[in-house]
Amino acid sequence: MASQLGSWNDGETRSSILGFLRSVTEPGDSFVPPAERIATFDNDGTLWCEKPMYPQADFLLRRWGAMAKADPSKAKEQPWKAVIEGDKEWLAGILDHIPELTKGVTEAYDGITTEAFEDAVQGFFDTASHPTLGIPYTKIGYRPMRELIDLLVTKEFHVYICSAGGRDFVRVISEEMYGIPRERVIGSGTTLEYREGDVYRTKGVEQPIDDGPGKPVHIWTRTGRRPLMAGGNADGDAAMLETARFALLVHHDDAEREFAYDAGAELALTEAGEQGWTVVSVKDDFRQVF
Repeated sequence: MASQLGSWNDGETRSSILGFLRSVTEPGDSFVPPAERIATFDNDGTLWCEKPMYPQADFLLRRWGAMAKADPSKAKEQPWKAVIEGDKEWLAGILDHIPELTKGVTEAYDGITTEAFEDAVQGFFDTASHPTLGIPYTKIGYRPMRELIDLLVTKEFHVYICSAGGRDFVRVISEEMYGIPRERVIGSGTTLEYREGDVYRTKGVEQPIDDGPGKPVHIWTRTGRRPLMAGGNADGDAAMLETARFALLVHHDDAEREFAYDAGAELALTEAGEQGWTVVSVKDDFRQVF
């Protein structure tokens, strides 16, 4: 089993993961039947690189720019105005402008079929590259985490992505990047509507979104179980981690090979110490990052 985590450095974190897997898959008091082996992982910052911006944010910014060029009146309202004017300060603080963000997200691909949206997402991944790493977005997944997912599958775990980002965005590349089939992608989504023989995206947002307390709700709705193992990297993952028997928190502390930051994870890091979660240091635990 240990040989399947070749991109992990030997140490307490790796040993903790392997010890847990042995405890729940081998005969003994802690054994868990395969049907109950659910593992859930956040995506942004847990399975792939989320800096300097979320890949889905790059996807949306490109779309907003195209929308504003097609309809000049859009350039007078946010978030289209910030894109056209190159207002990096406004865009950097976009989470402080939730109404405008929600409007931009829901209008970006409103009224098109789910298949047309997938075509747009696939086109993005076929052509776009990470702005600083200079590699395709499909290559920014963390190799150690992919190895962990593969190991879990061999141990008869049912592995799910549980992303605050767009469910239908991640589904397009989940199989290619992580070996996780599209039906095991849980995430936030727009409301959908059936008409004229097809399914269309609308301007609504499914509630709750798949973040914070919404994550355990989405997981239960989809699986009917609490996760046996869960992995995240930010405060928005804490509720999911609290529900798991074994919790992994990825800590980004490697400025040379990736990015170093605690912003947005301060509460999760504190809780990790209080709850005994296993903290994964990118610097110390990942022998190879990508």
